[in-house]
Formats: sequence, structure tokens, C-alpha cells
Amino acid sequence: MRAVRRFVLGTAGHVDHGKTSLVRALTGVDTDRLPEEKRRGITIELGFAPWDLGDGISVSLIDVPGHRKLVHHMIAGAIGMELVLLVVAGDEGVMPQTREHVAACELLGLRRAVVAITKLDRVGREIAELAGDEARELLGDRWEAEIVCCSARTGEGVDDVRAAVRRALATLPPPRPGTRARLSVDRVFSVKGAGTVVTGTLVEGKIAVGTPLFLVGEAGAQATAARGLHVHDRAVTLAEAPTRLAVNLANLPLEAVHRGDVVTDDRSARPTKVIDVRLRVEEAVKRGASAQVYVGTERSSGRVDLFRDPAEDAGPPPAQAEKGSVVLARLRLATPMVVLGGDRFVLRGSDVDGPAGAVLGGGEVLDAEPPRVRARQKRGLVVAALEAGDAPGAVRALCGEASPRPFPQGALASRFSIPAAELRRAADALVGKGELTAIKGVGWIAAARLVELAITARRLVAEHHKKAPLDRGLALETLRQKLADPGGPEAAAEAIKLAVDKLPGQKGEPIVVEGDVARLASFTQAPVDRDVAGALAAAEKAIRDAALKGVSEFAVKEATGATPKEVKAILAKLVRDAAAIHTGELWFSKGSVDELRGRVVAHLAKTPRLTIAEFKEMSGLGRKQAIVLLEQLDREGTTRRDGDDRLPGAGAR
Repeated sequence: MRAVRRFVLGTAGHVDHGKTSLVRALTGVDTDRLPEEKRRGITIELGFAPWDLGDGISVSLIDVPGHRKLVHHMIAGAIGMELVLLVVAGDEGVMPQTREHVAACELLGLRRAVVAITKLDRVGREIAELAGDEARELLGDRWEAEIVCCSARTGEGVDDVRAAVRRALATLPPPRPGTRARLSVDRVFSVKGAGTVVTGTLVEGKIAVGTPLFLVGEAGAQATAARGLHVHDRAVTLAEAPTRLAVNLANLPLEAVHRGDVVTDDRSARPTKVIDVRLRVEEAVKRGASAQVYVGTERSSGRVDLFRDPAEDAGPPPAQAEKGSVVLARLRLATPMVVLGGDRFVLRGSDVDGPAGAVLGGGEVLDAEPPRVRARQKRGLVVAALEAGDAPGAVRALCGEASPRPFPQGALASRFSIPAAELRRAADALVGKGELTAIKGVGWIAAARLVELAITARRLVAEHHKKAPLDRGLALETLRQKLADPGGPEAAAEAIKLAVDKLPGQKGEPIVVEGDVARLASFTQAPVDRDVAGALAAAEKAIRDAALKGVSEFAVKEATGATPKEVKAILAKLVRDAAAIHTGELWFSKGSVDELRGRVVAHLAKTPRLTIAEFKEMSGLGRKQAIVLLEQLDREGTTRRDGDDRLPGAGAR
């Protein structure tokens, strides 16, 4: 049995040039289904027809409106087309919407066409061929095109159109295997007994009945599944791109789905309001210009922000992109749209009426979810590398832009014009060369930036030794937090590991992590000089004399005559040396607290409940000291609070 090769073909051309009549002559299907279309004699909505060309060639034919006010429908219909059937009336030749449709198709990446010069029965072959010459001039050498004269009314030349289409389809490359399924919704309706149905062109991937899917729109992603599939009213269990497809969506009410939404199995697809693009300019575009942005079957108003050349060190972006130029730009959308890296788009202006109609330009989405706030120079390097298709350069630029934080590996999926798999391979190669460091489960960071963070770690530890020579070192959690502020927690952890090891050029002294502190490898606590020794002794005596009454930081300052900074260091050392216990805002003699703890344990061994009044009587303390000491015993597990009383804790012995 011959394998079926599927294609998607669409019409284009000016209103009333005979697109729908030619489709009917070729396929036997009248694609004008609305009563208003019958009454007015023009196509208003997209029409669809199956076309079996034999020899295993099956075509989904999309008939688009030709009226100027309906160009948005035409662009929506062009999504997924592989071949354009450009229809030009022999008695009128190339007209405004002929030009606008051709410009839109070209910006969407189409380059192959069959040009049907219609109404041959009205004008004769010589005049029809003149119209063909006009069409050839419009397409230029940018298009591969064959021109055929025909009459849908008499049937003359219709077989020639069919043969030309077959020849053009034979030149198309096989579809690239897609890693995701994607369909932009152009119709939504409900079928009794089945529920919500959407139609669109499956532009990549495949969908089987039962496949878990997401419907992604302005509100985000909604989980669903393919309850049923139809290709041109024929039920199928599997549909593969490219083809027209109707999908019966499970568990979604009709009002939850809108034209322009995307059906996909890609978990990373989501709406965006900012996209960075490669823009081919059909009419001069000023920076900040308003335009209608068309992606898939959706559109939004937006503004154009031009990038300056990343090779320039300074200066503002250009004020205007000139006609015929190709520039890098940012589009800011008024409403969110589902956009993925590599998508094609079209810009139209409401006050534009040039040779390409209202088309301002269009091109390719380079980054579908760029940072809203960016360093212009770094962002320029990213989009320039994406435009050039330079995967290693793009990864370097993205890591540079994210620095000193890692660039997250999760951000690769569907976001860029270069496929995620290619970017991952480039990142792994750069890790192998030592340019990047991979942070497991997170992403990549430039190796030089990680070294800088490690040097910062060593500097912070060294500075702490100078400020607090009595400390064993800098608290590890404090060091992590100081490094995480610029670099994030994962980069901070990697930087500390690196700071322990030998750095390139051995910048700074390695650090040693001991328990909960970090110190320089050579650091030993400074010998206590006479003044400090006197202050230490005075502080220890004040705490010992206060016993269970405790002393405040201010009281220690008064007793020692030390500065506030010195007092903090002295008290920290006494706690480390187990001479004092710090709880609440007071410091207590450890020996006194140990003796009190023994009395509490003995009491609870006889009577398994201790009231505050009993504790105050036992300790001889007022409420202020009693409460903080009881809370200390609770924390260490000697006691356990039960209302205002205490019971034996897990640590009581």
C-alpha cells in the first residue's frame, strides 16, 4: 500500500479574482459555507477542502479571504502553508491585495508558488499572459513559481493548474520531524454528544487519540486531551503534520477556548508580551511605532523597539529602520500571545498604504521570552548570535547576560530560534573546554564568573578575620547569603567549593570549612593581648557574678570599657568557650544554668509538672529572667511547655 504524503496548500490574491471558484473546480468543494458569503459573493472566513491528487498525494487546501479588511484571516490561514496558489484575474492583473498577500506569505517564510491567471474565457490568452508577466515581476527571483492560465467557469487550463501543483509539491522537502505537536486554533465550535472541537493546521509533530495536551492562551495553559481527531471530516486515530485537523478536546467548555489559542503537548509553551525578533522592513518603521503583530492565528497591537548594532560600544538605538533593511528589534505586545522561538510573524500598520498594502514587515522570533529589563549591550549580543544561528555564541551571550547568576537550563525549552537540543550540546561542549561550569540541576555559569565569586568568598572571609580576630571564622550561612545576593544560592555553593580548592593563578588564600564557619587556611585565632585579656576577664566575672540574673550587652560594655564591636566579639568568644549562655537579650553564667538545670530535672523526676511559680521559687528569679531561662530549657529539650507549665522534655535525664 502506497504511503500517503500530506501537504498544506493555500490560496492568496485580491478579492473577486476567482480563488474560491478555482478551488471548487479543482476539488469539487465549495469552501464558502456561510450564508453571508453566499449572499455577498465573497469569502469572509477561511475555507477548507481536501484534495486527493492521486499517487498517495493528499492536500489540505485553505481558501483565504481576499478583501483588504480581512487580511488578518488571510495571515491566519497562511500558517502552516507549504505552497501558495496565487490567483490573479486576467482582466485586472496584479492588484493591491495581490501585493499584500504575497508580502505576508514571503514574511511567513513561503517561497514556492503556482500562479493561476484566471478568467481566461473573458480576456483571451494574450491578455492573460500579460497578467502573468506582472505576477512574475512581483514575485521576482525570490520565489520559485510556475504560471498557468485557466478558466474555472469553462474548465480550460484547470488540469494544467493541477499538474503544476503536483510538480511544485514534488520539489518540497520532506517535513522535519517535530519534537512537539502544535496547532494554532482558527475555529472553535461544539458538537452535540462530543463537546468542544477546535480546528487548525497541525504545523509540527503528531497527535494520537488520547494524547495528553495543553490548550495555551492568554490565561495560561489548561490541561486537556485529544478525545477524537478528524482530518477533513474523516475520523483518524493519529494525525501527523502537516495537515488540517479537528481535535475534540476533553474536559474543556466551549467558553474556555478562543481563536488564536494553541493546542500542544509542549509543557513549556506559555503566553508572552515581549519578543525579540529579526525584522525585515517593507516600509520604514520608526522606533516606538505602533503596529498589529500577527503570530499563528492570533494578533495583538504592539510597539516596535529597535536594537542598535551590538558591535557599537555606546549610543542610542536607531531612530528608524529603513525600507528594505533587516534589523533586530523588540516587540512589546498589548495582550499576551502564545509565541515560541522560530515562529514567523507579520507586522501591519493601520496608517500604512505602501506597495505591500498595510504590511510594515515581518520575520522570525529569536527569543520568545526575553528579560523585560536588560543591559542593551548584553541583550544585543544574544539576539545577534541567535540571528546568526550561532549556538555556542548564543550560549556564551546568555550566560554573560545572566551573570553572575547561572543561566537556567529550563529556559531553553521552546524559547529560542535555535533548537534547545542544539543549545544544550553547545553548552556541554563549552563546559568541556572550560569556558562554562555546569551547576547540576540548575544550568550554566561562565567559569570566569564563578572564579570571581570564589575570590569574593575568600575576600569576605579574610575581611571578617580582620574585623573579628577573636572569632573562629565567618559563619558559613552568612557567607552563603552574601554570595547568593548577586549569584543565587546554587552559584554561591559552587563558589564556596571552588574557594576551598586551588583557583587559577591562586588569587587569594584558600578557605577551610569547619562545621558552621569558614576560615582562611592559615588563620589561627589571634593571641589575646593584655587589654583584650583584661576585658575578657572583666566580662566573664560580670557574667559569673550575675549568675542567674544575667547581664545585658550594655552591662558588659560598662564593666569592660570596651567598644560595642569589641563587646560583641568578647561575648561571642565566651559563648564559644562555654563560659556563658546567650538567651533572649541576656548572657548567663553557664555553670549557674547547668546547676539550675539539674534542679529542674530532679524536680520533674519527682513531680512531672513544673509551674512558673515553682520555677521562680527554685531559682529565686523575677519573671523576666525566669521566662527566658524556661524558654532556653524548652529549646534544648530539658522541658516541654504545656500551657504555662513545664513537663519533662525529650532531653531530660
